[in-house]
Amino acid sequence: MHDDFDSIRILEEIMLKLRGLALERAVPVSDIVHEALGEYLLTRTNDVNLFDVIHSIENAMNRADQFMTSFDPEGLAIFIKSPIRYIYRPELKYEIRVVRDNKVSIGTLGVVLRSHDMDTIKHFSGFINLWIELERKYLLRNRAEQITYVTDTGYFCRQIYYPETAEQRDGQSIGDAISRYIYVFDELLKQYFNHRSGGYGIEKLYLSRLKDGKLTI
Repeated sequence: MHDDFDSIRILEEIMLKLRGLALERAVPVSDIVHEALGEYLLTRTNDVNLFDVIHSIENAMNRADQFMTSFDPEGLAIFIKSPIRYIYRPELKYEIRVVRDNKVSIGTLGVVLRSHDMDTIKHFSGFINLWIELERKYLLRNRAEQITYVTDTGYFCRQIYYPETAEQRDGQSIGDAISRYIYVFDELLKQYFNHRSGGYGIEKLYLSRLKDGKLTI
């Protein structure tokens, strides 16, 4: 039986880089190739490169002045800090983790609020309850029923799902969709905290962003 691997051809410029890395690390070229292939396969699921998802989020967040990011390549995660101009200056952090081998969910989005002020924590809880209510009310029924939430004091976590359409399932598109979701969540949370909009005002903003296609995960 013919083995397709026997017919593999590597471009000369790539081979030169492989040899350079092998020489630098004092290992055989085959070790470098096996490592690269292993990383490629382990960071792909449903034909999506998970590193592309993370890097897309990182780039999108870094384009906005209000966010600070840090990247954990081994844990396939990115952490995003967003300042809140509010009493006692609470710390708000978003944590996105992508996972392998799940055909429906690509990972989770966690939001952590750190504050010693009980009123601030209550405001956060009030917003989270409203956000979940809006998602269950306005998202497509099959998507809304599918979402898994975890909430606690100062904590919100939600599963992130693949886009409905196949053409949006590359790493860049998924990362962009997650970034847009975070932008909207962050915008509406700060509106809620600043008392510029009550529950009804937040609902109107949510519907506006939903109509604009910014809430697709």
